[in-house]
Amino acid sequence: MSNVTGALVAKSLLLVAIRVEENKDYLCELDGEVGDGDHGVSMTIGMRAVTRAVNKLNDSVTPEEAFVAAADAYAVEVGATIGPLYEAAFLAAAVSAAGKANLNAIGDWAEVYEAMAIAIQVLGKAELGDKTLLDAFFPAVDHIKELATGSGDLISALESTAKCALDSAISTRNLVPQKGRAARLGDRAIGYQDAGATSLAIVLAGFAEAIKAG
Repeated sequence: MSNVTGALVAKSLLLVAIRVEENKDYLCELDGEVGDGDHGVSMTIGMRAVTRAVNKLNDSVTPEEAFVAAADAYAVEVGATIGPLYEAAFLAAAVSAAGKANLNAIGDWAEVYEAMAIAIQVLGKAELGDKTLLDAFFPAVDHIKELATGSGDLISALESTAKCALDSAISTRNLVPQKGRAARLGDRAIGYQDAGATSLAIVLAGFAEAIKAG
């Protein structure tokens, strides 16, 4: 199993950035169906900033420091709504990881993901069912917290958690949006997949992929 040091967390953020940018046009397409159509661009701007920040870190970086770098990058570079949300999320991840030399246990990642989701909820004032990224994140958090009570391995847990997030993102097609520009569409937004929930699933899949690669 990979030793998930701060250096590997940093490496994971780099891969997340690559996967987000690879899906930029897809995310914009999803967002364009009910929103401004710029979600993929905003996420890519943020993750490019994360890449620049992480590339300045050395191999002795802690998990906390890696997440702080990501939070600071979003704070500086992304002015869209999603920027403050990911800034808060990565900062919460840093607080969760504080004092830890590695994040090798499923429970470590359950705590990180839960802290991120709660930070987003507090700042964005959204609830489960509002057709936001939380409709992918909270089911994923519940999933990994359940796995943390067992004896499974971290890689499988991260991969299945990412799949749970993607399945939940797809299920947002059935929801009526309550936040943002899409809320004005009401029932007309049914049938369209939420872009924020989808990008969140991509982020979690990136972490799983990178940590598996080690």
